[in-house]
Amino acid sequence: MIVLGPAGPARDRSWWRLPGLVLGAFGMVARAAPRTFAGNTLLQLVQGVTTTLQLLVVRGLLAALLTGSPHHDYLPALEQLGLLVGLQAAGGLAGTWAGLQQQLVTELVQRHVSRPVTEVATAIGLADFDSPAFHDRLQRAQQTAMVRPLQVTTAVLSLSRGLLGLAGVAAALFVLSPLLLAVALLGLVPLWLATVRVARAVYEFLVEMTPNDRRRGYVLSLLTSRQGAGEVRAFGLGGYFRDLYERLTEERIARLRRHLRRRAGLALLGAAGNAVAGGIMIGVLIWLITTGHLSLAAAGAAGVAGFQLGGQLQGIALAGGQLYESALMVEDLEAFTGLLPVLGAARPRAPAPRGFERIEVRDVHFTYPTPGPRSVRAVGLLATMLFGRQDGAGEEAPRRPHALRGVSLELRRGEVVALVGENGSGKTTLAKVICGLYAPDAGAVLWDGVDVREVDPEQLRRQITVIFQDFVRYWLSARENIGVGRVERMGDHEAIVAAARQAGADAFIETWPEGYDALLGPIFEGGKDLSVGQWQRMALARAFFRDAPLVVLDEPTASLDARAEAELFERIRTLFEGRSVLLISHRFSSVRSADRIYVMREGEIVEQGSHRELMAAGGLYAELFRLQAAAYLDDTDRRRPRP
Repeated sequence: MIVLGPAGPARDRSWWRLPGLVLGAFGMVARAAPRTFAGNTLLQLVQGVTTTLQLLVVRGLLAALLTGSPHHDYLPALEQLGLLVGLQAAGGLAGTWAGLQQQLVTELVQRHVSRPVTEVATAIGLADFDSPAFHDRLQRAQQTAMVRPLQVTTAVLSLSRGLLGLAGVAAALFVLSPLLLAVALLGLVPLWLATVRVARAVYEFLVEMTPNDRRRGYVLSLLTSRQGAGEVRAFGLGGYFRDLYERLTEERIARLRRHLRRRAGLALLGAAGNAVAGGIMIGVLIWLITTGHLSLAAAGAAGVAGFQLGGQLQGIALAGGQLYESALMVEDLEAFTGLLPVLGAARPRAPAPRGFERIEVRDVHFTYPTPGPRSVRAVGLLATMLFGRQDGAGEEAPRRPHALRGVSLELRRGEVVALVGENGSGKTTLAKVICGLYAPDAGAVLWDGVDVREVDPEQLRRQITVIFQDFVRYWLSARENIGVGRVERMGDHEAIVAAARQAGADAFIETWPEGYDALLGPIFEGGKDLSVGQWQRMALARAFFRDAPLVVLDEPTASLDARAEAELFERIRTLFEGRSVLLISHRFSSVRSADRIYVMREGEIVEQGSHRELMAAGGLYAELFRLQAAAYLDDTDRRRPRP
């Protein structure tokens, strides 16, 4: 087992790496919005040029006012003043338009960054969703995609504008006095060093707080989501969860206080260094005036230039720090999205079987790795392929007891095979292994002799319909709720209607004025709030619409009433004619007609056979069947003669 720390790849984040990070951030923005970003950069150039020209005009204006006789012609000064006003207006207009364009750049960058995050999240193995470290990295990637584009674009454009303005001011100040320029630039050094350290501290704080932020987000969702609203109110849990949210928030605030104290210390050192440099600059300027090295006009222009230069340096330091901080997060994001090509390269490309005559599960073992604080399992392996061996690589994460131990079964085309057993016996885990959602630790799942680990998993899953007990309730239209079963056929209205009728969902869909265009779910305007049983019929309709050769039904009737359940099981062979059905159920009466029944206990298959054979054997199946039957009948029911 390869272990990867929750903070992502352990890479050197020294200040000398800043140019590469900045170039990476520029590249991200440029790839996301090449034309808009280029236009915005041009506007920044216009602002920088106007700043430089304003300095030169100020120098000319001061020279015109400070020289000449009492009868001096003020027309040149007025011309300089008019030119100054025009340049200021042009710079302001360019800045306003640049701000508007920046909003568009931000949206484009956000779209560009979000897509690979979702691609990795959907391509990664299902087992990784049991890993806290994976969820930490996923949340940081999502937050970076949603928030950092704004900060990156703001910092990139601010830095561009600042550098262009700095170049103009520095050029003007160099003409007036190279010594003043050198002294003024000294103020950037402490600001820069402090800013880089602050940016690194912010990044480290965000990484450290990710688990706390996820927990707080979860508790907040319990208080505010539709799914938990009923139970939270029924059990009076509002106060408890609010207190829990407050405790987690207090932990974050305590850590934030320490973080802010550290940042304040660093900022104070940077400001003190910059202030010392400013004092030296003023002293040098006074010395140049008193010694006659600068005229009054030149000194006035130099003073204005020095003031503007200080503002430019502070703006550059602020933008650079924001960019460095964001670039660290973007680097973390790129490490996450960099898994995508590795996942693609590792995915088998052999064509999956189209249908089957026989599926064989052969001596399958499977264990859920216990998620430790630094475990990310498969993600760690892929990240190691990208970044090399990490600290702790090669360590084995603690593992839970086996979920499946030496399981073997077969399923032939057209058969109905049932999995039964007590809770926790491994039924749903086995179904997920058969569907290729989990890879077995040992053994194999064979479709007509082909190991499913050697074929394209997406092609394989197109041959499978799965309805899990915790099926998703899509708050989309009724048409989409059914159509997502086979999205490429979403436009086939007749097939959607037929699937709804097979599942019995047409009985309530066709009573709505909007029909199949009705929106489901109560949180959107006009949405229909379905009962649990109606949602389950929608899920069954998806299964019918998918029309796959293998149908896996995990407790498909758990929310149906007794009459609907009996009707479904009586018709299951007719409804899924020509397909193989793997049926998981706690209700033993529901599986009596299955061709073959496998009984599971503690991850093993302990019995198999038809209902009649298993009852005659008098084993676990017969015991559990009689226990369930006894729960439905009291002594009076047993003595009552049949009509």
